[in-house]
Amino acid sequence: MVGAASQDMVDAWLARLGLAGDLPVSLDSLTRIIRAHLDRIPFENLTVFCGGVPDVGVEALSNKILHQRRGGYCVELNPLLCDGLRVLGFDARLRMARVMWQRDVPGPRSHCLCLVRLDRADYLVDVGFGGPGPTGPFLLGSETLDLRIQIRTGLGTVLSRQVSEGDWRDLYAFTDEVTTMSDVQAGNWLAATLPGSLFTRTLVVTRQTADSRLVLDGATFRKFAKGRALEVEVLQTPEAVMSCLHDAFDLDPPSELPDAMSNKGIF
Repeated sequence: MVGAASQDMVDAWLARLGLAGDLPVSLDSLTRIIRAHLDRIPFENLTVFCGGVPDVGVEALSNKILHQRRGGYCVELNPLLCDGLRVLGFDARLRMARVMWQRDVPGPRSHCLCLVRLDRADYLVDVGFGGPGPTGPFLLGSETLDLRIQIRTGLGTVLSRQVSEGDWRDLYAFTDEVTTMSDVQAGNWLAATLPGSLFTRTLVVTRQTADSRLVLDGATFRKFAKGRALEVEVLQTPEAVMSCLHDAFDLDPPSELPDAMSNKGIF
């Protein structure tokens, strides 16, 4: 077990998700949890962008995400999800993956995801990949109109997304090798400190609601529906970004964020 969530922590987690605590262990419950997670707890890299390395210990995650109204990235969101699912009775396990999205070669094992076994079948669940990731439990070995999973020699299981007709792009690759807390910590350190890391260079925040996807990329705020950009707004000041994070993403951003945006050339 990577973490050890208490019942109080899981109660706070479910309250943040807006869900009751009597969820049965079922595919329907898992789907509801994932969709609530993507809506209520945004993907964001504010800590890393401001120069920090997130603490991925279970108590730190609880304090940051559940009590300080923050989000996080994969090594924060998916361990929190996995621990919560276990307390609810799900057979859930973490795995590390090599990111392939927008890369010429697979990256290091820095992405964290969760696998859930239900009725003798394994489902990929991932609330920490941002925009192109799955928005519900995804059965291993299956394919939809825009997502598919394949086994490839040398890589293991590869998740891909169709971005246009016939144009499939790989998201990441993983194996079923056991993942421990040290693996999560190593992936976290790489994502937060590796020279050239996207997370250190620009601000990225996403939120998936029932009918739209919200994205803040640097100072550009976009709202998508059915893959189309409905609104595009270039925010003009650090204060406008802080207001956007609070109003559109329901986040309480760190006070050092305006200085970080200025220091990194966003304003």
